[in-house]
Amino acid sequence: METNHTHSCEACRIIDGIDGKVDGQIFAPGHWRVSDERKRFAAARQFEDKVADRITNFAGSLNFVYLHALWFVLWIADNMGLFGNTKFDEFPFGLLTMIVSLEAIFLSTFVMVSQNRQAQRSEFRAQADFESNLQSLIWSVHIAKALDIDIAHVEGLCAQVIDGAREK
Repeated sequence: METNHTHSCEACRIIDGIDGKVDGQIFAPGHWRVSDERKRFAAARQFEDKVADRITNFAGSLNFVYLHALWFVLWIADNMGLFGNTKFDEFPFGLLTMIVSLEAIFLSTFVMVSQNRQAQRSEFRAQADFESNLQSLIWSVHIAKALDIDIAHVEGLCAQVIDGAREK
């Protein structure tokens, strides 16, 4: 990246002035390569995150619903005496209620962990998009300069379209 106040390339001088000030800096450091979002996300995942994601995926499936429906039916049937006299949790099924409540606490925690992971992944994607957009801008300005296109006119049109889109 160039940090002096003059650029040897006319397109770079134009890019330098796009932000409204000619300061010799095209963009902030570190934004020159598009990140591999999947690799960054995979590297940031820890064992606990993988476990939380698997539990959340299972808890959000119909198999989870079927398993719980079967478990509740068998539990209630057994404690109503349908399988003999093994009533260990009589009506109103306080033990079942406590187990299900504890399960809900843990499941909600796993869901929150998974949501945090998805938010982190979204940040990685946004960073990759930002870096890609910067590269596209630099290439576009250089190509436009080589084709002798009025870059200030194109920038003005872009600003109008963006302002119009924001108003809607």
